[in-house]
Parts: sequence; C-alpha cells; structure tokens
Amino acid sequence: MAIYKNPISLFKQTNFSKTIWWKLKVNISGYQNETEDKLVTEIFKNRIFRLIYPNIYQNNHKFSRILVQLYEDGYVCWINLDGLIIEKYELGKLEYSKKEDFFIKDKVNSILKWIKDQSDLKNKYLWGGTLGPNFDCSGLIQTAFLKHQIYIPRDSFQIKSFCKHLFYYKDSYAALRPGDLLFFGNEEKCDHIGIYKRDGLYYHSSGMDFGRNGIGLDTLKKSNDKISLHYKSKLISAGRVVRNYRWDRTIR
Repeated sequence: MAIYKNPISLFKQTNFSKTIWWKLKVNISGYQNETEDKLVTEIFKNRIFRLIYPNIYQNNHKFSRILVQLYEDGYVCWINLDGLIIEKYELGKLEYSKKEDFFIKDKVNSILKWIKDQSDLKNKYLWGGTLGPNFDCSGLIQTAFLKHQIYIPRDSFQIKSFCKHLFYYKDSYAALRPGDLLFFGNEEKCDHIGIYKRDGLYYHSSGMDFGRNGIGLDTLKKSNDKISLHYKSKLISAGRVVRNYRWDRTIR
C-alpha cells in the first residue's frame, strides 16, 4: 500500500471525495477550528478518517488544515496538513457480532488494569488529551476502550447518550459493576466522566480547579475528601457500554 506525504495533491486527484477513507500513519492533533490552536482531541496512528472540507470547489485555495470525520467515533475536527502522512483505506463490509456485550464484558478487567497503569505514570490533566500520559476525562475513557478494540464516542455527553442507561443518581451504587461509566455535570449537560472500579471507587482524569490534575481514584462512599464530595454532588447517572459505535448508524 502506497503511503502519501503530500495529501492535498492526493485529495485533488480524488476530487476531494467524501466517500474515500484514509488511514493515518502518524499520531496527529485535532483542533476546534481552522485557524486556532485549541486542541479538542489527539488522534492515534492507524485511525481512519474521511474528508469533509475542502471540496472540489475549493481546490485552488491554499490550505494548512482540513476538516475530517473519524471513522471509529464519528468525531469531526480540523487537522494540520503539515506532517500528515496517510494511505488509502478500503472500508470493508461492516460486521458486528450480536454478542458484542459479552465481548465488552470480557475486556473490562483489562480496561481497568490499563487505566490503573496509566494512573501510575506521571501525568496531568490535558484538555483534548487522548494519547497519554496526559488525558482529559473522556479521552482517558475512550482510549481505554479503543485500546481493547471497542469504539465509543469522544465526548462525555456523547458517551452518556450512547451507553445503556442504568439509573439516574441515587445513594445506592449496588447496581454498578466494574467497567460501568459514571456521568457528572448539571441538569443541562454532562461534562465529566469516570469509570467504576468496585467497592464505591472509580477512576477519572480531573482538572486542577476541582480535581487532582490527572488520573485519580475517588469514591462514592461517605467521605470527608473534598474532591470526592464535589464530584459526588455532580453525579447525574450511570451507564454501561454494550455495543460498538457505528459511524454510519449512530447519531453523533
């Protein structure tokens, strides 16, 4: 398979097709808009994307960034052309097992161990972080599942909508099992996520203002710890990943 280091000329050759998929051969950053350096996600080598902008009508313009949609989670962001190395990718017929929930359940212990290993590394909270060792809250969770061949959305509110709903917040957490996801925020929107370990404990990557500036272990039990108390007061609901995200069927 040929690898291309001049992607814009390749996009021109393919008339800026929106149906052709490309595989990344390097890790890259994803940005919020075309000009500013506001990181929204980091993107692993070997992830797959398709072009959203530019199109055939802008093929004479000069570009430093392009707008793409990622295959594994449907996420849309801007990426730099500089340093971009890609190869064409043939998207095969999508086949998903009816036993996805069993596959995911079997991976839970490995997912939790992977997160524990990340927490043991020197790290800090990074908005948009997914590559590690620095993560944001949803970046940690998404990458933990992605590392185990399970695709879920990128942002916490998207993951909340995607998961099988378990319950809205209540004092008892007896219904939770390891690997379940906890969603935090307010009545308007979920803006934080964690993953349940066991015995009332959960991992999450929290910021500096109210958290631990990195990956930490907090509790749903009664506690005098200010950080655990803060997040417990923001807990909205719990959910469970029982399927893979499908870019062609799941609404982003």
